[in-house]
Amino acid sequence: MSRGSFLFVESNTTGTGELFLKRARALGFEPYLVVRNRARYPFLEDSAAPQVIEAETRNSDDVIEVASKIARLKGIYSSSDYFVETASRAATAMGLPAANPEAISTCRNKWKQALQLQRESIAIPATRLAASVTDVENILTQVALPVVVKPVSGSGSSGVRLCDSATAAIKAFESAKNALLDQVELTSPEILVQQYVEGKEYSAELIAYDGALHCLGILAKHKGPIPSFIEIGHDFPAALPQSSLKDLASFAAGAASALGLEFGPAHVEFVITEAGPVIIEVNPRLAGGMIPVMLSHALGTSVLDTVIKLYAGEAFAPLGASTRAGAIRFCLTDKPGELKRLSFSRSADETVPEAGLLKSEGEELQISGDFRDRVAYAIGIADELNAATMAAERMIDSIVIDIEAAACEADNDKVAGSSQSKWNLHPDAMKLLAPPIQIARDGRLLRHQASIDQAHLVMLADQGLVSQAVAADLLKHILALQDEGFQSLDGRDAPRGVYLAYEAELTARAGPEKAGWLHLARSRNDLNATISLLVLRETACSISQQIGTAQDALLQRVEEASRLVAPLYSQYQIALPGSPGHYLLGVFFALSRERQRLHWLLEDIRNCPMGACAGGGTSMPIDPTKTANLLGFELPSFNSLDTVASRDHHLQALSLFAGVSILLSRVAQDLQVWTTREFALIDVPDNLAGGSSMLPQKKNPFLLEHIKGSASTVIGAYISAATATCKAPFSNAIEVSNYGCSSLGPAEEALNRGIILTSLIVKYLSFNVRPMRQNLEDGSSMTVVAAERMASQGVPFRRAHTLVGDIAKGVSQKSSAAESRSELASHLAGVVPATLEECRDALQFGGGPGKRSVDDQIFAARTLFRNTQLQCADIRAHWARAEMHRKQLVQELIDRNRTA
Repeated sequence: MSRGSFLFVESNTTGTGELFLKRARALGFEPYLVVRNRARYPFLEDSAAPQVIEAETRNSDDVIEVASKIARLKGIYSSSDYFVETASRAATAMGLPAANPEAISTCRNKWKQALQLQRESIAIPATRLAASVTDVENILTQVALPVVVKPVSGSGSSGVRLCDSATAAIKAFESAKNALLDQVELTSPEILVQQYVEGKEYSAELIAYDGALHCLGILAKHKGPIPSFIEIGHDFPAALPQSSLKDLASFAAGAASALGLEFGPAHVEFVITEAGPVIIEVNPRLAGGMIPVMLSHALGTSVLDTVIKLYAGEAFAPLGASTRAGAIRFCLTDKPGELKRLSFSRSADETVPEAGLLKSEGEELQISGDFRDRVAYAIGIADELNAATMAAERMIDSIVIDIEAAACEADNDKVAGSSQSKWNLHPDAMKLLAPPIQIARDGRLLRHQASIDQAHLVMLADQGLVSQAVAADLLKHILALQDEGFQSLDGRDAPRGVYLAYEAELTARAGPEKAGWLHLARSRNDLNATISLLVLRETACSISQQIGTAQDALLQRVEEASRLVAPLYSQYQIALPGSPGHYLLGVFFALSRERQRLHWLLEDIRNCPMGACAGGGTSMPIDPTKTANLLGFELPSFNSLDTVASRDHHLQALSLFAGVSILLSRVAQDLQVWTTREFALIDVPDNLAGGSSMLPQKKNPFLLEHIKGSASTVIGAYISAATATCKAPFSNAIEVSNYGCSSLGPAEEALNRGIILTSLIVKYLSFNVRPMRQNLEDGSSMTVVAAERMASQGVPFRRAHTLVGDIAKGVSQKSSAAESRSELASHLAGVVPATLEECRDALQFGGGPGKRSVDDQIFAARTLFRNTQLQCADIRAHWARAEMHRKQLVQELIDRNRTA
């Protein structure tokens, strides 16, 4: 039986818009959709599509006129951010349930929203309004970089960019003005410039009814690569303490209330900083990005149905507390071109209730830097968040995507104005040795290349070797390439390598006369050596941080685990009573030494190769010390041949990586043995284990095998690099600079995998207290302490060892553990410990598992961890200061020549 009609004003195109129409029909409403241009909605070709009315939806009077002609109209709603205000005004005019249109208007205009939140003393980033380039330049004198530039009334991250320079901010401003044109035919003459706020981003999903705000949950956001702010995933509930979730829900509700939102959904985005939460924006609508669908599965109640019924005038019933966890993950396109193939290579199971493709084969893809770059999504639902995220990520990882890159306008077989133009690599060789550039693979190299170019040009200009005007112009083009994420190079052929393709792009932009100065007093030899060291130190520091995460996980479990009693093994035989905490501390200290060696390596990477050129230096009066300092090095090249010939730092790093992997593999071996039924000392949660395809009773802790397997990749990487290097001449050589360094990437990936999996296992494993004690109950492991106590009473230790050994051998093997222990106690009265704890705690010297000893170890471990974390932070801070100084000098050089 029909419940009446329901009017939707426009729709979002990639989220829940189509689902809203379907759910309205399923609830018994006759859905209508009023649109300005039906061609925007491919789903309207479906035979089950709603009745469509075309009208000027940007004018609320036109929508009111449409609504007045629909019989038995029960509600009006819009799932599109751009039309919630129109829908609200139309519903209010028709006497239907609606949010206050003025409150909606304030929220939709993010400048008005910021002013209102400031008046209510709610924390937001420093925000300014810009209507011209001059406004942007003035604002940048008042706020510190980086800043976020975004349209006043945008949505879905369209036109939102992070800018770390004035050039980038001005370019983002110009781009943001027209960012919405191709979506909803709207310009945005006014743009916000906001102080960038560091911290993890979250969202609160609220529904307001009768003046009260009900929180459906707090979600953690995952963002794509900067400078864009594409949301690539969401976790529910956010992995925060329950008390924090309640406080954040109250904080978000306070922001929505301050804006006058008293009816309908609200999506509140905020960042948690060291000083507390800061509102990024309040949206008077449901969340996008399939969040309502994920929440519906996790909560067991359709959020879409709840909203439809709310706007149809039915009473709001608060949704129940979450009983399950949910996660969404998106796949993004990595390059423009024609989509030839898009599919999932695996079928969804019960942990993935929703997975879908957002683009169609044959469609032309563009890189937009917003929600339109998403090509697929997957929703994971499970009892625990880790399992939900793994389910969604596993589904997304199965995406098969094939994009035929758009034809390049530039001819990259040649470098304009270069003596290299005659070298055209044979097509078959090019396929093997010079594949097209992929930003996903080559982006890090290009990023470091641009940093080196900046330092090099600043130095050349300061030395008077290149005119300041030429250097400034080249720097502007390099910054533009950086700001674009080098997308113009993606998919481009690179017959002579990535660098010359990059140089060709600069030549096309700046002209050969200017670009021809860039390569003065340098060679690809010293360039490649410098890039390899920048990559190496970034990799080594990242590995150090990952080890720190693993150490943190160990320390979190140590205190609890040190109170337990467990066997201490020698050659897989029970030796003494110990504790799992004592074992974890042993692993912690071993990791600390490996981490310290990494830091020593980083401190030893002092000399910058720039200036060594092809191995024989240069006749130009350069200042290599300045270049070195601007790249975070302490010293320039000392011997040009050593600089381009040696890759000993890479070999040392790979050796250290192998050492860490070997340690983790040994730990994984122990833990895998301890999960067996025969040992049964620990248990791994189901979401960190797998089942058997044949044996229904079997539980496989297979992540531990991945940790061990990863070690083979890392060790192999070291052997590969050493083999490539050992017979190469001591000069620049492809075997060394290419094959000797290329194994760093696979080693980093494998080692990261091993460390992360180890951290997860340590964090979530459980200790089986009873089996740990049962293996010690016969008292045999306490005999060494009995012998040592006899020695302390004057019996020579070797004699005491023999006596106690004979007694232990004489104990009946057929006796129960309690009987064996009682028999030992009767023969060794006064020397055998009364309890396992007493025996364990007696082992307090030499770093044993005794309580006093372990307490000292815990204190030392925490101090060591804190100091090592600070050391790692200091290393990164040194590089960051160099980067900031370099950017400052670059900007000053550009600004001087802008005003000259």
